Amino acid sequence: MKYKSICLSGSMSVLSKMLEIRGLLQSKGVMVETPSLEEPSDYSKMSPKERAPHKNEMIVRHLDRIKGTEALLVVNQDSKGVKGYIGANTFLEMGLALAFNKPIYLLNKVPDQANVDEIRGLLPIELDGDISELS
Repeated sequence: MKYKSICLSGSMSVLSKMLEIRGLLQSKGVMVETPSLEEPSDYSKMSPKERAPHKNEMIVRHLDRIKGTEALLVVNQDSKGVKGYIGANTFLEMGLALAFNKPIYLLNKVPDQANVDEIRGLLPIELDGDISELS
């Protein structure tokens, strides 16, 4: 087994794909952390005053999950009109993984988006949809 523990990261809009990958990796004996399943996908129902502390709690908890695992797998699916989209929180999580010398994997290719050079600068390993090398 390559990794005993992996943390998944990605937009909550692709949660079903993250759960699918979690199941596949767990079936191979890998312990898998995911973003909080309690995180709402629609923050518009919260006031900015309510949203900020809630979002902070979700971010801090997920960063702790990343610190406690061996590698980060970004589930970068098509979203917001971008093929392989990586959002702001996911990019932040990738930066933390880099700071802790954890390998960063992308499920799909580096997206063509505004921060493409910064994403590439994190030296992620593109899996082209094949997670078999992780377990």
